[in-house]
Amino acid sequence: MNRQKKRKDAFLCLALAGVLCAAAPGAALAAETEGLTPEISARLEDNRIEYDEWFDLLKYKYGPIRSAYEQIESSIDSSGAITLETSLLADDLMRQAQELEDSMSGLPQEEKAALRAQANGLKSQARSTRSTLFFSNQQMESSRKSALRTMDRSTRSVVYQAESLMNQYEQLLSQRQIVAKSVELAQKARDLQVQMEAQGMAVDADVLSAAAQLSSAQDQLSTMDNGIASLKGVLYSFAGVSEGENPEIGPVPGADPAAIASIDLEGDLNKAVNNNSNVISMRSGGSSQSVVEQQLVKSTTVKKNKLRDTEYTENQVRSNVQTLYDDILEKKALYDSASTAWQSAQNTWNAAQVQRQTGMLSDIQYLQQELAYLQAKSGMECADLNLQQSMRSYEWAVKGVEVSAQ
Repeated sequence: MNRQKKRKDAFLCLALAGVLCAAAPGAALAAETEGLTPEISARLEDNRIEYDEWFDLLKYKYGPIRSAYEQIESSIDSSGAITLETSLLADDLMRQAQELEDSMSGLPQEEKAALRAQANGLKSQARSTRSTLFFSNQQMESSRKSALRTMDRSTRSVVYQAESLMNQYEQLLSQRQIVAKSVELAQKARDLQVQMEAQGMAVDADVLSAAAQLSSAQDQLSTMDNGIASLKGVLYSFAGVSEGENPEIGPVPGADPAAIASIDLEGDLNKAVNNNSNVISMRSGGSSQSVVEQQLVKSTTVKKNKLRDTEYTENQVRSNVQTLYDDILEKKALYDSASTAWQSAQNTWNAAQVQRQTGMLSDIQYLQQELAYLQAKSGMECADLNLQQSMRSYEWAVKGVEVSAQ
């Protein structure tokens, strides 16, 4: 339980890095919501976590973000408490990140790699919080409306993380079907070896080998369940509910492969640059600059350097979005391959049903066929989820959210 709690706390602190770092001078986007309407409130209290309600869940139910909004709403002069809270979180962030990496052992390699990449990206953001807190003093002097727009932008970065974790949670659930069936198959194989030994048709070594395979499969299932429980706890915390309430976690929407053809890459590259908070800040000269820094920018040399740095940052944003687009194409190819394998597996599984009814398959042979069917089924489900996440990451990057291409 302690290990799961550490992993859960680490996920939360890592995601908060997005909140701490996403706000930037000049980042003016429209407010996401106008307020907590009866309709929104009813959805948030229906004991069900839906993919499309993460912004409202975070804004109205997740403690740290809800408190920040409340303090902005109540008084723009309440920056002291926000600064203290975010400073304490930033100080602890790197330690929590390391604990997260230490606690990921045992998860499937693909999931471990995805979570590690996510942690590394957020750790990079976290480092900047040591020198830049959530709101600068000059930002806190700005209007309430401007502060809320900036907070909305910060919350979107956590929405992206919550969506990604929800996607990974559903993939683990899909993969669990395979592991659970492997345990059932290993149990059946061990029982058969025990029966054969009793009949003098097997030796102790065969029984021990089958028992070892069963133990290994059971350990894998236990590890999988721990990972699922950990991610579930993180999603509950983001949604502002306790595990005792046990709300249902809704499905992640399926990918829309047909939408890929309508992507305007060139236009999106320009949108991503114009929406990126770092680029906006550099283009505007950075409203957080000191008087001395602003005077220096007026010099020809410093101005040239500033233009060069701005161009470099713009090119980085374009390169990142281009990589995210390429990833969509790669995930689409994998999706097509998984779809073909899934169709073939369905045909094979239908044939196995007939063979089972006619007595042509033993119990173990039937379970082997079922395992192959579940592997293809999970492969298709995960390929769909991976494509969906890839397309979603691209969309968020175009909107200006910091998304690191893996």
